[in-house]
Amino acid sequence: MADTAELRRYTQIGIGAMLIGAGAGIAGALFAHFTGLPPQDALGQDLYPAIPRGWAFELIGQLVSLGGGLLFMAGVAVGFLYKRQMTWARAAIGASLFTTLMLILFGIVPNQWLTLTQSVWEWTPQKIVVTIPPWLVLNNEVDISAAAVKDIVSGTYVVVALLAIAVAMYQWQERQKRAETAPPPQPVSTYGRPLTKVKG
Repeated sequence: MADTAELRRYTQIGIGAMLIGAGAGIAGALFAHFTGLPPQDALGQDLYPAIPRGWAFELIGQLVSLGGGLLFMAGVAVGFLYKRQMTWARAAIGASLFTTLMLILFGIVPNQWLTLTQSVWEWTPQKIVVTIPPWLVLNNEVDISAAAVKDIVSGTYVVVALLAIAVAMYQWQERQKRAETAPPPQPVSTYGRPLTKVKG
């Protein structure tokens, strides 16, 4: 448990991160929306000609929005959960944050990757990326398509993310155990020397 001044400082840091994250998330979402619009409307008139178009600009906006959302969630955790006594309300907030983070990591991010590679880049099975030399595969013809690369990246991402989360959770639990079993701090005098009881 932290003292009142430290908790107040964490609250200020958390609220600041929440404000910055919310601003970045909204700005990134708007940028991604407008850069993803078609250059002309249904009547053939130019639609926001000053705004750049293209998948790269839309992807930048999405990444900024994602970073802002993650910063907002981190601000909630630091400002209202970190080093505070756990209650049912705080446990519910923490569970909601964790569930939302898992939805982002294993739902939104892979979906956006597949959408980008399939719809925009057109990584189809017909698009060959690498042809393995025949002498490496017993004189057989083995091609690796763009669709296979897409699936390899997606599968590798999921496995690495799962392992990283498991390791992070284990280290966090070990940190909690070390904090609970640590010896209590020894009281010190005004001059910084440890206080001892005199037997008499």
